[in-house]
Amino acid sequence: MTRKDRHNVEAWIQHLTEQDMPIFSGTVSDVSNAVNSDETSAADVAQIILKDASLTGRLLKMANSFHYNPSRYRMNTITRAVMVLGFDQVRALALSLVLVDSLSAGEHRDKMMDEMAQSFHAAIQAQELAKMTKAKSPENIFVATLLSRLGNMAFWAFSNDKAAILSKLIDSEVMTEQEAEKAVLGFHLKDLTRGLSKSWSLGELLDKSLSDSDKDDPLVALVEMGQDLAQAAKKGWDDKQAQSAIKLVAEKLDMKASDLESIAHTNAKQAKSITKMYGVIEASKRIPQPNMKLVDEELPVLDQKMNQVELTDNNDSKTIENSEQEVEIGEAIFSHPEPDVNIQLTILQEITEAIQEKPSINVIIEMVLEGLYRGVGMDRSLFALLSKDRNTLVCKYAVGADSELLSQEFKIDISHKENIFQGVLDSKKAVHIPADPKKIEGTLTKDTLKYLGAPPYLIMPTIVRGKVIGVFIADRNASKREIEAKDFLTFQQFCQQANMGLTFLSMQG
Repeated sequence: MTRKDRHNVEAWIQHLTEQDMPIFSGTVSDVSNAVNSDETSAADVAQIILKDASLTGRLLKMANSFHYNPSRYRMNTITRAVMVLGFDQVRALALSLVLVDSLSAGEHRDKMMDEMAQSFHAAIQAQELAKMTKAKSPENIFVATLLSRLGNMAFWAFSNDKAAILSKLIDSEVMTEQEAEKAVLGFHLKDLTRGLSKSWSLGELLDKSLSDSDKDDPLVALVEMGQDLAQAAKKGWDDKQAQSAIKLVAEKLDMKASDLESIAHTNAKQAKSITKMYGVIEASKRIPQPNMKLVDEELPVLDQKMNQVELTDNNDSKTIENSEQEVEIGEAIFSHPEPDVNIQLTILQEITEAIQEKPSINVIIEMVLEGLYRGVGMDRSLFALLSKDRNTLVCKYAVGADSELLSQEFKIDISHKENIFQGVLDSKKAVHIPADPKKIEGTLTKDTLKYLGAPPYLIMPTIVRGKVIGVFIADRNASKREIEAKDFLTFQQFCQQANMGLTFLSMQG
């Protein structure tokens, strides 16, 4: 690749990162870094996902589906989903959902949907082959295969005038797809994928699969097998190209072609179902299915059924959207969850069940914060730990608005006996700090106003075996919504659940 071509690829990466797919690139990097860190907890991964209320709801819906949760053990918090499904599976779900969101407004929709269909199909084929061969980390193989044509998907979603020229050249079949890309763009879209993988830290396995020097890696081989099967099946499973691919993959896996054909067909059906679950109905229709010999009169009936499914999925999305309140702050728009009694009850029950399993104290705290955020409908919730000298409160966990800033910088000196926190610690009771300054008992220090802003907010001490170790805090400062008496009562209920759980765990040693 020439210097000019390399510059073009880098320009594309910069544009996608800053303008077209900033949420995807940011979430991918955050989730991947958290999962790959040796010090990561379920709470750490949950905090990243909880930044997006819509993503949270859809991920939990996917996590509770029969495919990912055949035991039907209900998961109501992201923290719990990470504990039950594992880091890699939640990462795969999150990245897939964010990818779908990021590409949904694509300009050349037809080409983009073709690419998305092939990517999801290949990913499921590779993942299921990994499970069959007992390869490690099948979820990572799924992610690497799904993103192996990210450059192609991004190009067709956000392409410029050259897209129409490239599309015509590919459809004419005058030259191969790769030759057409080089002729029109000056580089291959695989080069764009390779650059995005490096820039966005998409994972070591994807990097290896895109390089020419790791072909002997068995995990890379599985990625390529998934790609080969999905690519070859585009003209139908009875086509010579598909039959040839099945034979080659069967030889690599040392099994009968007829057995692999049966497995590949099952995987294709599963890929169609899973892609539909992700909400990409149009792409799911493009995944080739075995024995699809529909007569003309059957097609309208099938289309009608598919439209009914799509309508149902759209209604589900609207339900999620309507459960959130959008508040404009400056030029940005943030979503804040509304109070939901059902979520409150299910998370409280989940916390009770989790306590019996004796998890780490951090897990219980994070589940409580998620309950306050998603169930009580607060803009943010946090847990601040009391220092050994009992003069400072330091934020350990935060969920919602400004969670990163609070986790990194929140540190309040409470040595002054008249500040509002000392009153809470001394009384060991929850308080609703009102908005009216004349009704506030105690002093609002500069640090308190700096990190929490002006009241109202809710504070309750965290008590373990009779000793205060910190405080839970929640507010609705970002949305300026009112905190009602019933919100305060529910806030106390969650915090009391935490206190009982932490006391129980501390007594277990």
